[in-house]
Amino acid sequence: MFLILRFLQAFGRTGLTTVGIVLVMEIVGPQHRTETGLVIQIGWAVGFSTLAVVAWFFKDWFWFQMALSVPYIPLVLAYWLVPESPRWLLAKGKTKELQKLMKKAAKMNGKELKIDTRDIQEIQNKVQKGNQKTETIFYVLKWPRMRIRALNLHYSWFVNSFMYYGLAFHTNDLAGNPYLNFTIAGALELPSYLLLYWGIKKWGRRPMSATLMLVAAASCASISAVPQDLPWLSTSFAMLGKSCVAGSFGLLYIYTSELFPTVVRNITIGSCSVSARIGSILAPFVRELGKATHPVVPNLLYGLLALTSGLLGLLLPETRDQALPDTLEEGENFGE
Repeated sequence: MFLILRFLQAFGRTGLTTVGIVLVMEIVGPQHRTETGLVIQIGWAVGFSTLAVVAWFFKDWFWFQMALSVPYIPLVLAYWLVPESPRWLLAKGKTKELQKLMKKAAKMNGKELKIDTRDIQEIQNKVQKGNQKTETIFYVLKWPRMRIRALNLHYSWFVNSFMYYGLAFHTNDLAGNPYLNFTIAGALELPSYLLLYWGIKKWGRRPMSATLMLVAAASCASISAVPQDLPWLSTSFAMLGKSCVAGSFGLLYIYTSELFPTVVRNITIGSCSVSARIGSILAPFVRELGKATHPVVPNLLYGLLALTSGLLGLLLPETRDQALPDTLEEGENFGE
């Protein structure tokens, strides 16, 4: 029963994250995608940093589980409060629902809706043209450019999740109080998102993604060179590495949603999330790898993975201030 309930919990939470980020990114315009995407990640950072506080108050597993589960209940109201994605309605030919939603949005924002039904029909025909086949990740892989980008991003998601959870689990081995270390590790994500916001506004997605992973690589590799009588320094490097990975992970949600068209956006992010879950599954075993081989092996492995992920990220096109692609053709030609 525990395994079944645990599966259902993960099934719902992971789906909520991937579908939620796609929905939000499809509702807002290009000028607001950065801050909107990062606000969601700030919510994650607040939850991460307060988790140790909750664990300190509720040391019994039953009440700890209750404290983590009850906050989900109000989210049921989201079904009636959150609108459907207008891009998805357009891609699926739901013209009446789209017009109703646009009128409601215009009214709430104090705007006058000026759009011709023929314009909607023209865009709809463009979106639906050539998209009659089953929309799966395997269909995305048939397109040369999107295939390379998808494989690149799958690797980046794997590396980010592998390092994020590996470094998170590693906080208990660091010097000092484990509850305090865990809280600090989560709190450090907040300034990383502020730096990320400033960086991607100034330089764009691709340079920031590569920079964060390269700094994370250097931080993790540096831990191996720290003398044992300087535990605070190794802790600082570990916190810096995790902070960079957290920023990169948050950026990946925005970056991936902007690179792929509406008809396969949810599928692509979902499949990338599967790669990330593989990384998080393997993360706890890195600690045992260090015990079986040498203590420096985990951090060197983190450094190597972050280095390759950062360099491969330079091959992706920039998406800053670009309109989201809707059709498979637009997704294939994006960045030309």
